[in-house]
Amino acid sequence: MKNVLIGIIILLLIAGNVYFYLKSREKSRPGNIMAGSVITKKEYAFRYEVPPYEMNAEMRKVAANRQELKLFAEKNRCNRQYAFIIDMRIPSYKKRFFVYDLQKDSLLTAGLVAHGTGSETFRGALVFSNVPDSRCSSLGKYKIGASYKGMYGLSYRLQGLDSSNNKAMQRAIVLHGHGCVPDTETDEYPICFSYGCPMVSTQFLQQLKGYIARQGKLPILLSVIY
Repeated sequence: MKNVLIGIIILLLIAGNVYFYLKSREKSRPGNIMAGSVITKKEYAFRYEVPPYEMNAEMRKVAANRQELKLFAEKNRCNRQYAFIIDMRIPSYKKRFFVYDLQKDSLLTAGLVAHGTGSETFRGALVFSNVPDSRCSSLGKYKIGASYKGMYGLSYRLQGLDSSNNKAMQRAIVLHGHGCVPDTETDEYPICFSYGCPMVSTQFLQQLKGYIARQGKLPILLSVIY
């Protein structure tokens, strides 16, 4: 009888180990990754889905937005020399933060920029929100405001000009740099995420600083499109 009880206990222990092993394997499947988690190829082998896009079509869209900003700047006492445009349809591992000379209609430079962790779905489409604590990026036009030194170093306040982003000040949405954002394009995997801020590399922020320093009393416009 004693041997039978010992045998039953051993079988229960083995069954328990097998159960917990299978549950741990299930949790580690890519389909169960929470939106906003940082993933690397070494940890998970799955195809990262991006919004459907065609680069030439996106650049035509950016060019059209540049013309809109040019007209808006003329009518609303904003900087007529420079404008910043972020096209969130382009994946984060590609350069999608564009700096334009509005007078010459020419592209001056471009860099990588992160979107908010709340905007990432890992299923192709991004989502956007103006709601506080959503950690989402917000679409629309912004004015580049005063600089300050925050928890991420040099930062620029952003004033949202549209109903889709007019809570930017309340949400503390700012333009800032971070060491997790690379300076060069990566290999088809998302870069790190922000809490909703347009977050660039520290090196690229220094380039932007050079243009912002010349804005004077007429603020540069930043437009986030999708």
